[in-house]
Amino acid sequence: METFTSLMSSLGISSVTHLSFALGIVAHVFFFRKGEWDLYTTHLILCFLSAQIACGAYIFVRNGVTATHAWMLTNTISFHFLFGVFASMMTYRTAFHRLNRFPGPMAARFSNIYLTWLSTKGFRRHEEIMRLHKEYGDIVRTGPSELSIVDPLLFRSIHSQSSGFTKGPWYNLMRPAVSLHMIRDHNEHGHRRKIWDKGFSSKALREYEPRVAYYTQQLLKQIASREGQPVNISTLFNFFSFDVMGDLAFGQSFDMLTDGTAHEYMKSARDDMLTATAFSHLVWILPLLKSIPGLNHRHVQLQKWLATQVDQRRKNPPPSPDIFSWILDGYECISRPTQQDGINLQGDAHLIVVAGSDLTAASLTCLFYQLALHPEIMAELQNEIDQMYAKHAHPDHQDFSKLRYLNACIDESLRLYPPVPSGLQRMSPPQGYQAGDVHIPGSTVVQVPSYTMHRGIAKSFPRQFALFSCVSSDPRFFVQPDEFIPERWTTRPELVRDSSVFAPFSFGPYSCVGKQLGLMELRAVTCQILKQFNVGASENNEPNQFHADVRDGLTLITPDLNLVFVQRDHIDRC
Repeated sequence: METFTSLMSSLGISSVTHLSFALGIVAHVFFFRKGEWDLYTTHLILCFLSAQIACGAYIFVRNGVTATHAWMLTNTISFHFLFGVFASMMTYRTAFHRLNRFPGPMAARFSNIYLTWLSTKGFRRHEEIMRLHKEYGDIVRTGPSELSIVDPLLFRSIHSQSSGFTKGPWYNLMRPAVSLHMIRDHNEHGHRRKIWDKGFSSKALREYEPRVAYYTQQLLKQIASREGQPVNISTLFNFFSFDVMGDLAFGQSFDMLTDGTAHEYMKSARDDMLTATAFSHLVWILPLLKSIPGLNHRHVQLQKWLATQVDQRRKNPPPSPDIFSWILDGYECISRPTQQDGINLQGDAHLIVVAGSDLTAASLTCLFYQLALHPEIMAELQNEIDQMYAKHAHPDHQDFSKLRYLNACIDESLRLYPPVPSGLQRMSPPQGYQAGDVHIPGSTVVQVPSYTMHRGIAKSFPRQFALFSCVSSDPRFFVQPDEFIPERWTTRPELVRDSSVFAPFSFGPYSCVGKQLGLMELRAVTCQILKQFNVGASENNEPNQFHADVRDGLTLITPDLNLVFVQRDHIDRC
């Protein structure tokens, strides 16, 4: 070590390391502190390694030292540069950052690793975020540049057409594919959204209805074959929704309902979703993982499979239009489609299946969980359904949509279990945003957690009284917020204090394009199951275990749910 130190001194390396440390500070203050660098991870690493090699070669040739000493000296210089970057970053985030006036855990100031840890700790971020709001209030700093907000005024402002908020860095996760959902440029999104809107028009939905009915009948057959026995309805609903959306995206079913086994695509899509959840606040890691052979194997295989499916779908158009027909028409209208256009087409196909199936399956599972727990509500809903069937022997989506109590049950289930429990990520405009007496600084990532808004949080107490705030209830949006009470949407409106916070499909320019299709599936499946069956919980089910095992994987992920289905006419005969 003494020899190495004396060598550094003789070569004047000591002053170079000081300079390197200072350059690290400059790099952070003038470069890395501004803008987004998430997609440049591999480029930065390659540039850094190239600079190291060049520096080592210079020391080796210029000073005549051994290769080992040249490498050690280069590493010392590199270490001081990186130390300068991180020292400057930590100092800025803890002492000078624009978000320091907002309360939150101290660990959240340092790094997004804190929020990543919360997100992956059992994948129950929705409950972790709710806990933070109970402790710190309506606006919580959850990361160096991130805020979680449960203020209704800000919620409406953030998602409005004219607010200036854009999609945040999370929407870079699936690069290079840029599906409709992942488009961050407002004008480009508006252009592509017009194409998608055609695929979800009233006329298009009527064309999809027979397909939904066909797979609903397959679902009913599976339930009937297990009558009186515990049925993992969560699995069956996932099979149903993936089969429907596979048909509407690729022109063919995944045959999961008939085969009784999960398709590999569903497994890969779920794995991809959990990976995205794990790194949703460390987006810079994803480009690195996708570029490392071995680690990216499943991702590469998934993309190859998608490319094959899209190619086959283009060569074999279905007899009647599906959702992808409209997306494909938009692609074919491009005079000279680029490679990126083709990748985006694959991304759109993936979006149709995953977004459509996840929302429907989770929503159906949560609704039937609540109906099994509340037989009196199920009986009232069945009565409404029976009256409809007495008037319409073969009801369609229009008939289902007019059932007031059915819609109330669906809304109440979506309130308790929103499809995106932690909310959608947005970024404030560069100049910042003022709403009432709250100013959101520019380029701040914000999220409004639906789960917390719908369930109610504790009243805002001074920090020293946080212990008491954790156990205090604040039903300022919904009275009895943890209770399943469909009547709050019908005959008991006093149980809703601020309905504006209820937007399970979001609103504004980035609202869910497939909302009406999802509701069509929810209504049709619920009506046809309850017309034929009574539903009850399995004896092996713990009433609260389902809720405890629900996970937040960006969209809601439901655990196994074993329910027992018994033919209603069998009950009548008994």
